[in-house]
Amino acid sequence: MYCDRCGTPFNSETRYCSACGKQLTSGPAGAAGAQPASGVALGRPVQYAGDGRVRRNLNIVAGFWIAAGLLRLLAFGGLLMFRGLFFNSGWDWMGTGGWPSSGAFGVKPFLIGGLISGGAMLALFAVAYLVFAWGLLERQPWARMLGIVLAFLALLRIPFGTALGIYTLWVLLPESSGREYDALAGVSGPSRAA
Repeated sequence: MYCDRCGTPFNSETRYCSACGKQLTSGPAGAAGAQPASGVALGRPVQYAGDGRVRRNLNIVAGFWIAAGLLRLLAFGGLLMFRGLFFNSGWDWMGTGGWPSSGAFGVKPFLIGGLISGGAMLALFAVAYLVFAWGLLERQPWARMLGIVLAFLALLRIPFGTALGIYTLWVLLPESSGREYDALAGVSGPSRAA
């Protein structure tokens, strides 16, 4: 279960969110273990770990990466269909002459190798995008770092990859975003390297 205010995961025994202090369950005021996890009951204002940028944009970023991963999987499927249609069928789409050479250094092995390599890269990145998006939605601690790496790589794919990379870096890269994401993921502050 997740807090509907900040998205921090909690279990059924938790009465107050450890990140924002929102009361999650109702129960008797004097029940054992009913002490709030933050300064809300003490009258102190709750301080978020960051400026709220990650909390507001996390699901949008994950949605864009899911879309990018699914588009890569579609491209991979199209590449497989193209290879099967033109290279594994008996159809001579180059005309009556066929390929210039079918030996080890001919055009056909080069094209098939390129299609296989390109397809493998499409599939690898599609899986990485989908794993990253799942990690963000599940507030996994490793997802932020994977997202930063993928965002830097996406900057090279002009124009849509560049836009996605910039948006992802804007949300996840700043130091305040790191603290906020760690709070959302339930990672305690002292365990972070200084």
